[in-house]
Amino acid sequence: MERDDQVRSGRAPEGCVSNLQRFSLHDGGGIRTVVFLKGCPFRCPWCCNPENLSAAPEVSYTERLCIHCSPMGPDGLCTTPPERCPTEAKRLVGRMRGVDDVAAEVARDTPFFEESGGGMTISGGECLLDQMFCVALMEACHERGIHTAIETTLAVPIADPEALLGSCDELLVDLKVADRERSLEVCGIDCDLRDDNLRRVLALGAHVIARMPIIPGFTDTAENVDANIATMLDLGIGRADVLPFHQLGETKYATVGRDYSMGDIAQLTEADVAWVADACEVAGIKAVVHGE
Repeated sequence: MERDDQVRSGRAPEGCVSNLQRFSLHDGGGIRTVVFLKGCPFRCPWCCNPENLSAAPEVSYTERLCIHCSPMGPDGLCTTPPERCPTEAKRLVGRMRGVDDVAAEVARDTPFFEESGGGMTISGGECLLDQMFCVALMEACHERGIHTAIETTLAVPIADPEALLGSCDELLVDLKVADRERSLEVCGIDCDLRDDNLRRVLALGAHVIARMPIIPGFTDTAENVDANIATMLDLGIGRADVLPFHQLGETKYATVGRDYSMGDIAQLTEADVAWVADACEVAGIKAVVHGE
């Protein structure tokens, strides 16, 4: 059902969910269950979730798992539908799910949330492309006593900041390429729009944590780090999660037919980004490598 139709019908919204990842430790504090939504208007070269760039369900294909149990089609894939693939070489990534369905699955992990101070985090893609579903899902989790967080660029129009914050306990907001023109060129992210949104939500009392991915060749210069720190100081953001570049998403690109340009770049260690954490601390910003 299209989103406008959902509004007119009064039915609870549905979202295109690709995965629920349990026992995450770096996405908002404590043990988290992360709900991944499909759809992103941006194209960061280092994206680790390429299966969530498209907003629609799509078929992924892992060639090494294929046992060639059926003929190959004109697209180069076997003709077995994903739901009948015996080895899961073909899988359907993403399906439309209702709020209550997802909230009920998240709530199964409530004992872990209560023990660790964790909760649910919505991620993507850019999850705020579907603000109606995000708000409804967070409201449903609040009704179950579950802490809520969102991972976002915050670089999309925010339809109703008060409604968003009414159900969101924490916003984890990316600060990537600091220069606006360079950011638009590399990622498509408008830093000015993001910062305008940050001012709006902070004025409403939002709890915001900045997330700084340190990416070789893109965000790892002192100039870029200093500019992002200056933005945090200007906005009054007191904590930054420093995220070293990794290759955890590399193998997923081929499965959804996308090219990956960062395969030859070495992963960064905590020691490699210690200077970024130090720069934040010197400026009076609490820094947490990897997040918590």
